[in-house]
Amino acid sequence: MNYNKVILVGRVVKEPQTLMLPSGSQVSNLVIAYNRRYKVGEQEWKEETHFFEVKVYGKLAENVIPQIEKGDLILVEGRLHQDRWEDKETGKTRSKVRIVALTLKVLAKSQKGQVREKPITSAENLEDFTESFEVPTLEGEKATEEKKKEDEFDELESLIFGEEEKRENKNKKEDDFDDFDILL
Repeated sequence: MNYNKVILVGRVVKEPQTLMLPSGSQVSNLVIAYNRRYKVGEQEWKEETHFFEVKVYGKLAENVIPQIEKGDLILVEGRLHQDRWEDKETGKTRSKVRIVALTLKVLAKSQKGQVREKPITSAENLEDFTESFEVPTLEGEKATEEKKKEDEFDELESLIFGEEEKRENKNKKEDDFDDFDILL
């Protein structure tokens, strides 16, 4: 059995570029950055940034790409695709892995007028996004902080995945932290 599915949350690092194919269909290319934070030793944290090229075809490119701009936090659901070609200078076979988007969702718009040196997806900057959800309470009760966080998680998960049920975080390593963990 083969299975090829990718889900990524990251920031768009440059304006998407769109081309028209000879068939009249639209294809767009964009690059997103994903930050991963991990613990080294007892006190030190390191952060690595990974960049991924995303191709978007057809109606998805026509309908969603015009809404996306540099700095937006987006969710990409798609599949991996490996392009292969022969290098004209060396004659060697080259390849590049890209994500072909099947679903795109804008999770947070960029803030105009702010210059960013690197994509912002760290915990302190995503708090505004997660706190923007109003937490409903049951029968007029005041929600405790823990209940509030659970409700925010449910609403965010529902927004991203369209699911109603919470997912359990089994076997989660405490010293391996990435940006998507912030949302969970």
